[in-house]
This record gives sequence, C-alpha cells and structure tokens, in this order.
Amino acid sequence: MDLGFLRPLYESDAPVASVHLDTSRDRTDAGKEIELRWRHLRDELSSLGTDEATLDVLEEAVREGTSRAYGSHGHSLFASRGRLLGMHTLSEPPRQDRARLMPIPDPLPVVVDRDRYLPYVLVALDRVNAKIFSYTGQPATKPASEKEFSGANLRNLEPMGRGGPGVLSGYNGRFDGKNYPLETWHENATRIAQQVRDAVAEVDAKVIFVGGDEEAIAYLRENIGERRLNIPVKLVPGGRGGPDAEERLHEAAVEALRDFVIDGHDDLIADYQQKLANDQAVRGTEPILPMLSEARVRTLLLGADRDREPELWGSPHEPILVAKDPANLDDADAAFRAPASALMLRSAMAADAGFSEILDHGHTSAENGAILRFPKSREEGA
Repeated sequence: MDLGFLRPLYESDAPVASVHLDTSRDRTDAGKEIELRWRHLRDELSSLGTDEATLDVLEEAVREGTSRAYGSHGHSLFASRGRLLGMHTLSEPPRQDRARLMPIPDPLPVVVDRDRYLPYVLVALDRVNAKIFSYTGQPATKPASEKEFSGANLRNLEPMGRGGPGVLSGYNGRFDGKNYPLETWHENATRIAQQVRDAVAEVDAKVIFVGGDEEAIAYLRENIGERRLNIPVKLVPGGRGGPDAEERLHEAAVEALRDFVIDGHDDLIADYQQKLANDQAVRGTEPILPMLSEARVRTLLLGADRDREPELWGSPHEPILVAKDPANLDDADAAFRAPASALMLRSAMAADAGFSEILDHGHTSAENGAILRFPKSREEGA
C-alpha cells in the first residue's frame, strides 16, 4: 500500500493532535455516546497542552464527520495549530479510543484500516441488463458511482428454442438468424465491459466482483480480458432479480473483499519469508531501523497490536531518521521520543516505501519486518 496519502498530516512543524474515536451509530443513543467519548479525549488532549484552537477544530470535525457516520465504524482525526490536517473514516471502530499530542502524527490505526479496505467494482449482471457499483478505498454509505445498463432484449428473438453459447436452437440448430442471440449477448457484454473498465479507472479498483447469469458473466470475462484489464474477476452469489438478490450480492461482495485482502496479505508474507532467506528482508524492529534510515526499505510490515509498543527516537529535521538511541541521529539534543509505529511510518512515507499489515493468524509470527529495495551485503547479514 502506498503511504502517500499520509503526507498532509506532516505539513505542520508544531505538535500534532491525533484522535482515534469510535463513532458507531448503531444505537439510538449513539450521538450522546460519541459526544461523551470525544469530551473525555478533549480533556485528555487539553491536559497534554493542546491549544484551544486545535481542540475546537477537532471538535467541529468530530461533530460534522460523525453526523454522517453509519453502522459500526470509527474516525481518525489529526490537527495542529488550529488547522485540521486530515480526517479519515475507519471501516471498524478502533480497539480503544485514543488521543495523543506529539511532534508527529500517530497514524497506525488509519494506515492499518486503509490496508484492509481496497477499492473495488461490483457488477450485477444478466444477459440484457447490468448494474455497476464502484467503491473507493474508504468506507462510505453509498458507492462512489452507480450505473445501470440496459441492452438489447432477447425475449422475442428465440421462437425456435433457447439459444446461447453452446446451445442449438430450432430444428437441429438450423434457421435464419440462429446466431443473432449469440451476437446480441456478445454486443451487450462488450458494452457492459467498457462501463466496467470505466468504473475500475474511476476508483483505481483492485478487484471486480460479479454475480448473476453465468453465461453473461463468461462473456464479460472474455471482453475484459480482450482489453487487458489485468485485475482479478471474482464470482459472488446474488445478482439481478430484485432487491433481495441485489442485497445478497452486496453482502457477498463485502465478505469476498475481506477474503481477497487476507489472501493478498498472506501472499506478501510468503514472499517476505522467501526474501528473508535470501538477505532481501529483515525481521524485528531493531534490524529495520538502519534500513529505514538509509531509505533501503521497499515495504514496511507492521502488526496492528499496540500492546507493549516500545518508543524510539526521531529527528525533527530529518523525517527518514529513526533510532533506538538518540546518539545515532543527526542532532541528539533535539531528538524526541514517540511510539515506534509513528516514527517508522514517518520514515517509510518520507522514503516512498510501501506498507502492509502483518496479520496474526495465531500460527505465524506477527513480528515487524521489512522487504528491502536491494539485498543486504554479506557483511551486514553476518
């Protein structure tokens, strides 16, 4: 995952207030609960020395942003010197409400959440009609776009029997215009495929989920492939046929997205394990630090669990630098302490490194790691 979306959070040279708040609206009294939780965090930030202008801009953002919240979700907010640096909706509430005032933002919860929620396109399809929904990489109450397609209707074109791929019609399949249904389905699929490609481009989708008529789906796959749209197409239950079928389709897509994300993480960890054996990766926080400080990390891998997270040292002048000992930084006297994840993410972002969460499946280690841009030398590995 690209960490570039974090850049606006580092635009202040003053301390940054970071807030991670459960803004779920799944109960009738949710509004009051959100207000009470925010009030507690505001008092905590005030005790840490946060200025009133920053507290006020955060409060305004909480009220405005959470009024549009839905279901079980959360928000991450960042502000400094009375200016809101960023606000992000979380697909799941944070494990606990948290507020910090530090020289740098504390973005791990929003980074992990963004890594778990990919942009995708959802298609409900039959041989005549289609609905195409596109979703961005952030949770929302509605899709980024919703398009409906109605193609040529085939109901009255097959008086001699059912036509279709591999199915003969009429007497031994011989009659004038026998291929018309086939050609019409193909034409419909071609036009739908173009709209799907447009939807993919709109949100930079990483996967397409499609449900509905199997033969129509086969044509859609063929047309997408012809245009070299090289992202996975996954079949899900549901489709067209009324609100119930469409609701099942959306529910199935959410579940399929979760599985797709997990599979992608597992593939990356398998690649990471292989690279460890070839000195193209490092494991553990301490070995990662010099690699980060030298801009040698291609992908930073962190776990979401913050229990017993250590603090490290960072430089106010060089975002890329992070160390266990301030003596290893450019200006030991000006160095500051912060949670390891906050400093490591700042360094990775500054060096244009990517990020992936290390999922804890119980049978694999969730220890931090990094895939390197080029192999370590044998001296370093010794």
